[in-house]
Amino acid sequence: MTLERVGKDLFATGTTVDQDFLQFKEAFAQGGIERLILVNGPGGDLWTGMQVARMVYDAKITTVASGYCMSACSLIFMAGQARTFGTGSLPRVTMVGIHGAHDRDTKRVDPSFMPQMYALYKQQMGDKFDAQVINQALYDIKEASGFLKIRELQRNQEKDRTPWFCSTGQTPFEQCQQLTGKDAFSLGVVTQTETVPLQLPASMKAQLGFFGQSLGAPIVDLHDRTDTLIEGFCKGQLLCKTIGLRTFNNYLGANHNKAMAIGWGKTGYGVRWGVDDPGQAILRALYNCNHAKNNPKLCRLVSVNEHEVLPLYDEASAQATTLLSQLQVPAPAHIQAEREEPGARTPSKLRWGQGLTGMTPKALEGIQRWDTATLVQALQQPARPMVIDAASFGPVIPGALSFINSGLAFEDDKLEQPYAERFAQMLRAAVPDQNKPVVFYCSHSESWLSVNAAMRARQLGYTQVIWYRGGFTAWTQAGLPTVGRVPVAVLY
Repeated sequence: MTLERVGKDLFATGTTVDQDFLQFKEAFAQGGIERLILVNGPGGDLWTGMQVARMVYDAKITTVASGYCMSACSLIFMAGQARTFGTGSLPRVTMVGIHGAHDRDTKRVDPSFMPQMYALYKQQMGDKFDAQVINQALYDIKEASGFLKIRELQRNQEKDRTPWFCSTGQTPFEQCQQLTGKDAFSLGVVTQTETVPLQLPASMKAQLGFFGQSLGAPIVDLHDRTDTLIEGFCKGQLLCKTIGLRTFNNYLGANHNKAMAIGWGKTGYGVRWGVDDPGQAILRALYNCNHAKNNPKLCRLVSVNEHEVLPLYDEASAQATTLLSQLQVPAPAHIQAEREEPGARTPSKLRWGQGLTGMTPKALEGIQRWDTATLVQALQQPARPMVIDAASFGPVIPGALSFINSGLAFEDDKLEQPYAERFAQMLRAAVPDQNKPVVFYCSHSESWLSVNAAMRARQLGYTQVIWYRGGFTAWTQAGLPTVGRVPVAVLY
């Protein structure tokens, strides 16, 4: 975590890692700290979280959560003698997230650590401790992204204060359990209902980004470009222009957070505004554009809040053209290690839920498995394969299309069938010729997202489906270049 002291306040933000034990120990050794303010902590190393929690408890200080405080961060937060929410982030994204322990690498649930966590929550929640709720949060998750989430009170409407439990990160919100009648105060998560005002350090204030890329200056006046953008949306179609102009004007006047996407090579658009954070607005605008009724298509984002992002797509394309011409085949030692990596048996079906991480197969039926050297050589040919990235964050291989959430699968047929249709529509939009080579990859060789995506493509009748097993990690370990992510499809 990044620590910054301001007077008697210690601010901490970021992922909890091993080195944080010494950082916090040194900070508390200086004395005089009265409040620990946790700013957007996604969690991290459990052991470190527990050790820092003990320091906080022994120091008898107040903890404040500004923004999200999840997993290991929640352990640190709960160790405060007094606990409260603070300003600095939007109310609906200011929350504490509690879940059970899991293996750092495989992400599989590990019950062996649960008793320690349970004891901390019970001790700190006191007579408000609800064993059923905490047991559910710790023991009923099915994978690492399952959570009990508990929002801030004072700045949220009553309906938004209700905690909810999702057993997986893929569980739709409407299918998560709502803990009606409970809230952060009644559960003993916070010791007061009031939200305290904070002045966050400049380094910890929310910075608008785009999949890891910094955005430029805000657009001076998007109104000046209305006619050009509407024509780009609609390609001269009168009805589209009439509806588009009305929607566009509504978009310009809408509250944050908001985003807009337009069809790539086809008419149509998608917008979303008034949501909790810009990332959510980005994904929903792109999704709405991709899956418009009777008009499925790839899309590109135009703007996020007052920032223009459409130029990023052209920049990524230009960079890819240059970088692909300069690729070099990796060293033999790297190729050998990649080819000899152990693997599981060939699967007979897609994986869903908690099975999306772990050892992937050595081979897939009817699908070619490529290593980095083979992919580099293919990308140097005039007729390059289409490459599709199934991850959701970080840079991508030059020239790859980013399909967000494109490697999911669902046990529930009511979710699986529409998802499969969306996947088919987006893949056909990207690769109309089913005989064209199409390569799927994800972040690393232990992600089943690219396995699922490749298997779906094969089921759809694509004849040259390729799985790049090593994925982004193997690519970068070989010293090969990357470009910023500019997504063209969101599947879920």
